[in-house]
Amino acid sequence: MRCYTVVKIVAMIIACYSCQSRSSSVTNDPYALADTADYKLTETIQGQGGVYFKTEVYTHLKDTALSYVKVFNYDQQIAAVQFYKSDKKHGPTITFNEKGQRQSGTFYRNDTIVDMRPFNQ
Repeated sequence: MRCYTVVKIVAMIIACYSCQSRSSSVTNDPYALADTADYKLTETIQGQGGVYFKTEVYTHLKDTALSYVKVFNYDQQIAAVQFYKSDKKHGPTITFNEKGQRQSGTFYRNDTIVDMRPFNQ
């Protein structure tokens, strides 16, 4: 009986640990790019002497009206991501600093500035 109780407690600890390790990998970021697996790179446009090195266009495999654009700086680090539905913005413009890290603070949603600081705290 005592051995059974110890085994049961150990099993509960292992179950709790595995649940905790799985839940810690889930992001609370509402604009994470984790759900872009259904998108495929459809176009790459070089900067042509402009401000950015290149732009990549990704289109949804099933719903071709959905797309997102990645813009890269001349250090070939990601500078911004913008989501589209047809030809209109559909979601935030996510900007990145010169090291390719997401910038906290101001994001742009459908041409309106949205302060995203509460989501980053």
